[in-house]
Amino acid sequence: MRLLSRFYYGWVITLIGFIVITIIYGNKFCFGTLFGALLDEFGWSRAMVTSVFSLSILCQAFLQPFGGALVDRFGPKKMILSGAFLMAVALTIFGQAQSLFSIYLSYGILFSLAAVGAGMVVNTTMISRWFVRKRGLAAAIVGVGTGVGLAIFNPLLAYLMEAYGWRNAVTGLGIVTGLIVIVLVGLLAKDHPQDVGQYIDGMSADEAELIKKAKTDLDKSSIWHGRNWSFKEAIATREFWLLLLSYLFYLATWYGITNHAVMAMCDMGLSRMKAATLFGYTGLIGAVAGVGGAWLADMTKDRKFMLIVAYALFCLGCLIFAFNPGGYQMILLWVVIIGAAHGAALILSAVVADRFGVKSMGKIWGTITMSGLLGGAIGPILVARLYDPVYSYSAAWKLLALLSLLAVFCIVFVRRTPGRFFFLSKENNGEQK
Repeated sequence: MRLLSRFYYGWVITLIGFIVITIIYGNKFCFGTLFGALLDEFGWSRAMVTSVFSLSILCQAFLQPFGGALVDRFGPKKMILSGAFLMAVALTIFGQAQSLFSIYLSYGILFSLAAVGAGMVVNTTMISRWFVRKRGLAAAIVGVGTGVGLAIFNPLLAYLMEAYGWRNAVTGLGIVTGLIVIVLVGLLAKDHPQDVGQYIDGMSADEAELIKKAKTDLDKSSIWHGRNWSFKEAIATREFWLLLLSYLFYLATWYGITNHAVMAMCDMGLSRMKAATLFGYTGLIGAVAGVGGAWLADMTKDRKFMLIVAYALFCLGCLIFAFNPGGYQMILLWVVIIGAAHGAALILSAVVADRFGVKSMGKIWGTITMSGLLGGAIGPILVARLYDPVYSYSAAWKLLALLSLLAVFCIVFVRRTPGRFFFLSKENNGEQK
């Protein structure tokens, strides 16, 4: 009983977040596996098929700030339950779609609502309420769900499509996985440590009280117990906009890859099943790299250095694919590099929370995510547009490499303590001397 009483329930919350993200993003990132089936059935161009995914991301981008505000008001648990229900409905309708309009409606709009309700912003906001000192590790464990989702859902969907057809496969996955999330979150999820009689980071009541009393002196000098910035204060800083731009460039690259990597490998001679399985391996590698990278990041003076490594690896991976004539060994090398890059990039929410606190985390992180999703909507379209005239992805991968490099430059100039733009008020904003 003593061991049980000392166990911190935040790790249960972390596990729940990991499972939710695995399911939500597993269903989301297997769109590339569906790509070929949609081409075969409807006879559309790659740009038309890509527009479905881009519409979903675009809707999610514009809805994300509202989602951030809602999670600040209603709490993560209610948001995740709503998102899981919408995901099941969206994929059920998607599986029965007969036209581009119905696919736009189901996947483009309804699934984007589901991703806002149960996606990364809500789950990382939930984690930020439970952790400070191990926030990077906890956020990475949740974030590696995106990689595990890739690893599980891409080959699973490819198998189910071969056995039952793409319509039944999509419908079945939507219903089953939606129910799993609803039951799990409904029974076990909690919004705050106080809901189970605990304090943040598993501190004792005495420790929590000491931290509370000392916070006035620490709020301008400690990255762990720093001040909680309001949304209005945050958007007046250079760091907010640099983080926002870096995420835009990163997601433009990542979503461009997730949409087209399977078809690119098929163009190199691989079967759809083999290509989907190989792309799924990026998720497994990303899961390992995410946890390991977060552990290393938590030991550094600033977690941003792991983001620099991640974005640089994306640049390298895109260049490898740009100049790859189709050799299997080079494809495997690409899988390893992209998987490691994706895993290492999962700590961005912790970097944001380190700089701006958690009080307005939903709005701040939600707005940064909106920018990233705008990039995520544009990236796949740019890749398809560059492919369609010449039937080659070479120029597209070079463009994605450039976007990754821009993300690196943005992160390099992000300081640990946010500073205001020179033309705004020069009042003390918490900068370290």
